[in-house]
Amino acid sequence: MSKSYKQELLAVLAIAKRVGHFQIERQSTLGKINLKEDRSPFTEIDVTSENMIRDDILDLFPEDGFLGEETGTKESTNGRTWIVDPLDGTRPYIHNIPTFSTLIALEENGEIVVGVCTLHGLGETYWATKGGGAFCNGKPIHVSKTATVSDSMGTALGLVEAADTDTAKKLYKSMQGWEYTYGFMDAYSYMSVAAGKLEACVSLIDMPWDRGPAAIIVAEAGGRATNLAGVSTLYDTHYIVTNGAIHDELLGQLQ
Repeated sequence: MSKSYKQELLAVLAIAKRVGHFQIERQSTLGKINLKEDRSPFTEIDVTSENMIRDDILDLFPEDGFLGEETGTKESTNGRTWIVDPLDGTRPYIHNIPTFSTLIALEENGEIVVGVCTLHGLGETYWATKGGGAFCNGKPIHVSKTATVSDSMGTALGLVEAADTDTAKKLYKSMQGWEYTYGFMDAYSYMSVAAGKLEACVSLIDMPWDRGPAAIIVAEAGGRATNLAGVSTLYDTHYIVTNGAIHDELLGQLQ
């Protein structure tokens, strides 16, 4: 019998809910907006949110490791690491666009086994555990059955940042043949693929903490999330998330 990860899931669902309340309460009192080296913004709320998550998780699971966007790494002693983006979408958060989220995933021996994505401004919480299916607000979700790229709707991230690369040029050409292309935040796009609202999301710029929950939520909903070589990994430049049915066709267009 496979492990259920119920304890871990319930814990991080509660943690994400508490952090979401804090973020909503503080949205009108942001304080100073700082810039990282890549000129992406962050605030005291980003850092405080991650400290809240880190403290709660490590109190419950002290032997686990931690990889956070804001506070760095704590090494694991048991093969388990929590991967966290406390406030994914700081720009939308600052501008009162409701696609910001809290992302928490558990990686065990190199595999994501728990994932939670809470879109606080939309009132949507997505989660999945290994072998347990994928859910939004408690209801099962599944990817779409669209079978061809030409009939697909999707999103793309990083086209501006990676405009001069061969992959970006191939992606732009591919998108010209899609049924329609949107411009959503990455977390919302990934969850939309899992829920059958979109067929594809291609990112050229995400980091592991942006992808952790998507890796398992999309897979448990019946889709695929890989790099350009078709390997399921968080640790690569490119991330291709689809309903599964169009995955190989889309990879062929991008390779």
